[in-house]
Amino acid sequence: MAKRKSVPCKVFLVSHGDFAEGLKNTAEMIVGAHSNLYAFGLHRGGHPDEIVAEIEKLIDPEEWTFILGDLAGGSVCNAALRLTTNERVVLVSGMNLPLAIQFVLTPPDSPEALEKLLSESRLGLKQLVLKRPDAAEEEFF
Repeated sequence: MAKRKSVPCKVFLVSHGDFAEGLKNTAEMIVGAHSNLYAFGLHRGGHPDEIVAEIEKLIDPEEWTFILGDLAGGSVCNAALRLTTNERVVLVSGMNLPLAIQFVLTPPDSPEALEKLLSESRLGLKQLVLKRPDAAEEEFF
C-alpha cells in the first residue's frame, strides 16, 4: 500500500467548556505533540465569535483548515460555519478522540477521503459488553 502524501493543514478543536483542550491533551498523549493542532473552548461570559476570530488569524490560504466541533447546532459550530465559505475550510461536528487523531495524522486530501474518514469514524461507535461464561463452560474447566 502506498503511503499517502501529508496534507498541509491545521486542525482546530472547538467546544463548549474545556472539552476541546482535554481532547487535544489526550490526543497528544497518544500520538505526541503536533504543531498543527489547536484547541479553543467557549467559557461562561465568552462569545463564540471570539473563537472564530482567533481561528481566522491562523488560517493559511495555502493550507487546509479542519475545524472539529463538539455539537452540530451549538453556538460554537454555528459561529464557525461562516468560515466554510472558504473552500479550504472544512467543519465537522460530533468530534471524538479517534476522529481528532485521524485528522491530525492523516488529514483527508479530497472530498472522497473526507467521506471515507467520517464513515470509518462512525463505525467506531460500538457498545462493548463483557459476557459472562455460561455455566456449561465453567464446568468444562
